[in-house]
Amino acid sequence: MSATPVTPARADLEAALGVRRWVDDVLAGAPYADLDALLAAARAAATPLSPVEIDEALAHHPRIGERPVGVGAAQDHSRREQQAPDADDPDLAARLAAGNAAYEHRFGRVFLVRAAGRTRAEVLAELDRRLTLDAADELEEVAEQLRQIALGRLRVVDAGSAGGHVTTHVLDAARGRPAVGVAVTLVGPDGAVLGTASTDDDGRVREFGTAALTAGEHRLELDTGTWFAAQGVTAFYPRVTVHFTVSDPSAHLHVPLLLSPFAYSTYRGT
Repeated sequence: MSATPVTPARADLEAALGVRRWVDDVLAGAPYADLDALLAAARAAATPLSPVEIDEALAHHPRIGERPVGVGAAQDHSRREQQAPDADDPDLAARLAAGNAAYEHRFGRVFLVRAAGRTRAEVLAELDRRLTLDAADELEEVAEQLRQIALGRLRVVDAGSAGGHVTTHVLDAARGRPAVGVAVTLVGPDGAVLGTASTDDDGRVREFGTAALTAGEHRLELDTGTWFAAQGVTAFYPRVTVHFTVSDPSAHLHVPLLLSPFAYSTYRGT
């Protein structure tokens, strides 16, 4: 958490909550004493959100379960937030698509929920609950989800600026394309899990969460066996573990992996 005055960038605010009035209001109060002060002001400025502002914000969010289109900070947030261990479950995907359609038919807008930290099964249960609400209660629920998403994104931005972080890029060397959907775990020197994620459409993990790095030996654990099995390929390595040393906890460490069924290589990237 930041212990120094915080002045958010307009671009970071726009990616957190795409409501122009809210962005202007939060910027008008800067600088803030610390992150907590920024978050309090951000929540207050987003309470309430008008129906028009809710529609303005929703225009920047993809359907839950669908991949964001394009590039940018908002899309990066969405990709990170929608990562889940059961994201590739075809039954859950079909049920979620049907639930999205039912929600849009009833309320006339896309279903939105804070997806970060939730499994697809948990998202689906929340969608079913929300379908039972009346229009007024559901509108307020959407506003609250937008507020929670905005504050979460501001925390991620602050964590990224306050210290170092690890990223990876996994490439399917045999097919010459990104390896999409590889489950990756970041483990710290004491064996504690610092974050889990799945590679995005570009084969990248851009954020493992907000846990701070410390000096010492870390490792990335990649569930390559499950990923290859999903491709119908028998792989020699069921799991790849990459050990690396963090000397400067404030640094950005990029650890790419070139992967094939019978070989892999890694290096320190930039």
